[in-house]
Amino acid sequence: MIQFDLSKIEAAADLVGEKTHLDALRAHLPEYFQADVENGLSKGGPLPFRAAVFNMEQGTRLKYIIPFFQCHPQLRNVDVILANELDAGMARSGNLDTTREIAKALGMNYVFGIEFITRKAGQKGNTQGLHGNAILSRFPLHNCKVVPLPIQFDWFYMPGDSRLGMRNAILAEAEVAPGKRVGLVSVHLENRATPQERLRQMKFLLDEVEQHFGDLPVLIGGDMNTNTVSGNTPGSMEYLEEHPQEQLRRLGDIPNIEPLMDHAAQRGFSYSDCNLMNKITRRKPMPSGATVELNLDWFFQRGLKCSQPQRVETIFRMKDLENPPADVSDFEGKELSDHDAVTVVVKC
Repeated sequence: MIQFDLSKIEAAADLVGEKTHLDALRAHLPEYFQADVENGLSKGGPLPFRAAVFNMEQGTRLKYIIPFFQCHPQLRNVDVILANELDAGMARSGNLDTTREIAKALGMNYVFGIEFITRKAGQKGNTQGLHGNAILSRFPLHNCKVVPLPIQFDWFYMPGDSRLGMRNAILAEAEVAPGKRVGLVSVHLENRATPQERLRQMKFLLDEVEQHFGDLPVLIGGDMNTNTVSGNTPGSMEYLEEHPQEQLRRLGDIPNIEPLMDHAAQRGFSYSDCNLMNKITRRKPMPSGATVELNLDWFFQRGLKCSQPQRVETIFRMKDLENPPADVSDFEGKELSDHDAVTVVVKC
């Protein structure tokens, strides 16, 4: 787990507003930009490989997430996980380094990068107070980098949940065979933004990806938050709740509403061959008790051959698992995360 001086959090916070958010972090919390890399848990995997995207909703349910990956027929042979929303040193997840716990249990290497540092780090039971994104891989990971994305909503000013940091992407080269590498990217775009603002983040990301990986084949995956609405416009999600037919239409019409999709395709990062287009990957609970179903999680690829895209519902059911441990039966019918996972087979 990345360690830093908690006393510097407020020093950085005091600079936000006077300087840019990035400059405040560079001045007092340079560790924020470090990639936490572990390559001692796996020596390699098979080709072609199977990849998954999964927003783990903080990793607070590790006791059940781990056997789900170990015992689910669609997940137990996954070789790469492009993961979002993993805690490190947060009281809500037992102050564990959740990325490392999952990686150890599954026998995978990893790289983790900090997205946010809670202003409550060192308070209310939190130790380091970190939250971020990760790549887990059976292949060795090299040339790793954390890429902060342009701020489209500043969580520093979120009442009751003030955070330092911003949405980010994690980049790494997976050594899939001797002398052969594939670029991997785990990314989390902003939900409290418009489709045009998410496009700005995607443009920035693809510039970084092209510069970092050069001509390598690349697999990008993550929670793109393609919710088709302006995340800061009151009533926008309620509109979808009240119009189920429109909600259903948008599930299968993401490219016509979220311009980041076709922008990526125009730059050579295709999505049509590596995703189920009309899928549900997010169950958003509403104050009324209803649920709005969204299509948020995606793969993009350049220079690869992808097949067999699947969605894996992450409601925990013992009947879906093969030889699960008995001590997880108490979680029957509950959500591992508010996101489902998606998988694809990748041929280099």
